[in-house]
Amino acid sequence: MRIALINPDMDALKAVGAFSRVYCVMPPINLGYLAAVLEQEGHEVRIVEEAGERLTVPEVVEHVRAFDPGLVGLGCLTQSAPHVFDLMEAVRTAVPKARRVLGNLHADYFYRDVLNSGHADIVVHGEGERTFAHLASTLERGGDPGEVAGISYREGESIRRTPARSSEADLDAFPFPAWHLFPRDRYRLFTFAEIERPGTLILGSRGCPFHCNYCSLLVMGHDRRHRSLANMADEMEHLYERYGYRQISFIDPIFPFSRKEGLDFCKILVDRGLHRKIVWTTETRVDLVNPELLEALREAGCRRLMYGFEVGTEESLDAIDKGTSIEKARRAAQWTKAAGIEIVGFFMIGCPGETPASIERTIRFAVELDVDFAKFNVFVPYPGTDIYTTFSRDNGGLPRDWVRYTSYPTPANPPVYLPPGLTAEQVIEAQRRAHRRFYLRSRMIARQILRIRTIPLRHMVYGALGLLGEN
Repeated sequence: MRIALINPDMDALKAVGAFSRVYCVMPPINLGYLAAVLEQEGHEVRIVEEAGERLTVPEVVEHVRAFDPGLVGLGCLTQSAPHVFDLMEAVRTAVPKARRVLGNLHADYFYRDVLNSGHADIVVHGEGERTFAHLASTLERGGDPGEVAGISYREGESIRRTPARSSEADLDAFPFPAWHLFPRDRYRLFTFAEIERPGTLILGSRGCPFHCNYCSLLVMGHDRRHRSLANMADEMEHLYERYGYRQISFIDPIFPFSRKEGLDFCKILVDRGLHRKIVWTTETRVDLVNPELLEALREAGCRRLMYGFEVGTEESLDAIDKGTSIEKARRAAQWTKAAGIEIVGFFMIGCPGETPASIERTIRFAVELDVDFAKFNVFVPYPGTDIYTTFSRDNGGLPRDWVRYTSYPTPANPPVYLPPGLTAEQVIEAQRRAHRRFYLRSRMIARQILRIRTIPLRHMVYGALGLLGEN
């Protein structure tokens, strides 16, 4: 069967506000995996890269029409949902015989609304690779979609949801993402993650055993499944040798997960000599590192670690069920610097229960940690998270103005959630103030220009304008 997979664009101004001019399109690894599995099953796949190639909706539709697919698939996240729905309507009009399939978090959570509104013919729940491939093969032979586990679809006037599909236990069974189908030169890593070019993404595990109530990765479950370390090293070698990638960035919520996993992985990279060919970045928790592990990561080519420090008070950490502490955060930062690894710190503004005083403590905390990069997001209770469920139950629901579900709100696109006692203006200004206080310090400017030197000059200029409130 011919299958068109679309990587939808989004309104950068509404998505990242004042930083829209430094926004870049990341490699869509979810589509890469999906395309690889579909090709493995014998289907013909075409990638329509609306985001990376900056296509208009008519151009997307023309690409799809020319390919004449039997299935059209898109991922649907909350903030981009309105555009995705418009795109699917345009596809329905232009290619009426093609079945339209939506997956990812927003479509999964609001599947009844999506199907009743006609935004899709079928919704894929959970991890989509095996489900989508089974669906394609079933429809190709004229079978009943009800045979396919893990989907919802309209059946007459009702909606049918089939039994859930078990998550893939053996992640090594997945082929590597089908990057040969994608316009690889159109992608960049985010500025805070980029060290060498070209760079791309890798996923070593799925699921997370922690229960942070704001996390939207629950679709992968709390049972952490991981690839073999050798298989991950094989992919890094493959990316270097076939495509010439010089940097690999792990997008796992946590990697490495343990001291042993980290030390064993580092040994494999060093034994193969990959630490001399590739630099890499990853994200982990402040309570899962120690000096021995960090030194091994540095030797094996890890040059930048990302930590979700989140907030600067114990009370706010407890409110989001982070399960760490301020002291553990300080210690992890000290150890990481001592190992010679750069640090990206993620922080949040406007969490439940926050006040102007607690936000100020978060900003001071970020400055005191003196990490190399800091990213201050405005708190968003995304659909599918525990805290969204809590708010929906206790507060009578949250607005369904999906474009407002952004971590970079503006006066024209205000935050979807505000802690009691705070205004939209206070939260928006606090986010800008946080970035200004962190980056517009003489030592930070000197560090970025003289030592780190990975931020392009034009991004520095645009970023500074954003920090000063110039859109």
